[in-house]
Amino acid sequence: MRPLRRILFPTDFSDYAEDAWPYATRFATDFAAELHLLHVVSPSPPLVYTEGMAYDPKDMEDTRVADARTALDRLVGTAKDLGLVVQSLVRTGIPFHEILEYARSRDIDLIVMATHGRTGLAHALLGSVTEKIVRSAPCPVLTIRHPAMKT
Repeated sequence: MRPLRRILFPTDFSDYAEDAWPYATRFATDFAAELHLLHVVSPSPPLVYTEGMAYDPKDMEDTRVADARTALDRLVGTAKDLGLVVQSLVRTGIPFHEILEYARSRDIDLIVMATHGRTGLAHALLGSVTEKIVRSAPCPVLTIRHPAMKT
């Protein structure tokens, strides 16, 4: 087993991710690993037009990035209170692409992430970011199922 020096926790700030958070911090603590937090904002559509009102997609995206930064900063504070060394980043792009690129570029040793557990039509239509990460990650991936998910 290779040493765990850098652990990545990609989050969408859902209840599922919240349930996976203690696993990420515990592994980072137990292995004295650096904890990397990542949130990916999906790109805004080119233009949203409603009843004569046009919204600047760049403004919408900037707002989502700022909100994500605020939410990540709260997690950073919690991790630092635990004595962890933390890096955090908000990226814009396709979530699974950005997560994989981050893991490769930062030589991540373990990814800890939640799974939403979608099946059937929802899985077929929405896909699974977690599944794509598990299939293509350059390192082991620990997936955490939310306790409310059916078995």
